[in-house]
Amino acid sequence: MIYYIQPGDTLLRIAIQFNTTIERIIEANKILDPNLIFVGQPLFIPIFDISRERYSIEIDTEKRILKLLSNGTFKKQYPVAVGKPSTPTPLGNWTITKKALWGEQFGGYFMQLSVPHGTYGIHGTDKPWSIGQAVSGGCIRMYSSDAKKLYNTITIGTPVRIY
Repeated sequence: MIYYIQPGDTLLRIAIQFNTTIERIIEANKILDPNLIFVGQPLFIPIFDISRERYSIEIDTEKRILKLLSNGTFKKQYPVAVGKPSTPTPLGNWTITKKALWGEQFGGYFMQLSVPHGTYGIHGTDKPWSIGQAVSGGCIRMYSSDAKKLYNTITIGTPVRIY
């Protein structure tokens, strides 16, 4: 599909709008400098192909590890912080329902989970010392640089299993 850049667009906004990643747009359009896009510029938006990578996430709350899987195969592991005993991280099978850029407190990157009883997500933090601890209000905290990488890799609808 071809999309023409509109005023105020960024590659991040376009990627979120079309449920893809910045990396896929850059690759498909051979963009050398993502900061040099302009209004009216045509972009090829890669439509999700089921033969391509399908990411999923597993979070082990005891080991405080987030695992990124691609087509069911382990790809990468990140240390995380989880909910404290009084506000535990919700266990279960969820999906990423929203991706947003939040403030510094959340390390800039927030990936909301489909938990029906509250707002929970995976996000960065301004408290890097908390990683590896059970100290959050239920969310999964990551180092902000790791949260940015994950945010730019996964799409809305990514399955998340928390155990």
